[in-house]
Amino acid sequence: MGGSSVRDGTLSLGEFIASAKVLIEKWKEIDIDDSLPDWQWKHCCMMGVPSKEEGYLVLEGVYHNHGGSQEQIEDSNNFDDADIVRDDTWVQSSIENVHVYDYHVVYSFSYKVPVLYFQGHQAGGQLLTLDEIKEDLPSHSLKILGASPL
Repeated sequence: MGGSSVRDGTLSLGEFIASAKVLIEKWKEIDIDDSLPDWQWKHCCMMGVPSKEEGYLVLEGVYHNHGGSQEQIEDSNNFDDADIVRDDTWVQSSIENVHVYDYHVVYSFSYKVPVLYFQGHQAGGQLLTLDEIKEDLPSHSLKILGASPL
């Protein structure tokens, strides 16, 4: 890849595209959890016309079970209205405990570096707060985030 990126940490657009394609291929080769989606390359549109080269990386629909208590429901044919309401409430709270993350990596023409954007939301569509996102982070990432000015 280009010589300038060794000195100042920047990437050319061509280096970004080549690196993104390598990531996509390597991701497919890695033996990871089958529930994780694959990284994809999305082509940009310029004035309504798709670009053949320019685009960005996308990893969408990464699910994280936020926890919450799961009850074992007894197998019985004797259900009353209270059981149905309790079960319906359990399903609703279970959906709220599933967090979904979407990641986009774009090339910054200003800084000549990749930029990661992500969005977290509940399975029902409600956006997550920063505190909810922090709860989903691994402990080592929380330490790094704690040292930042956020």
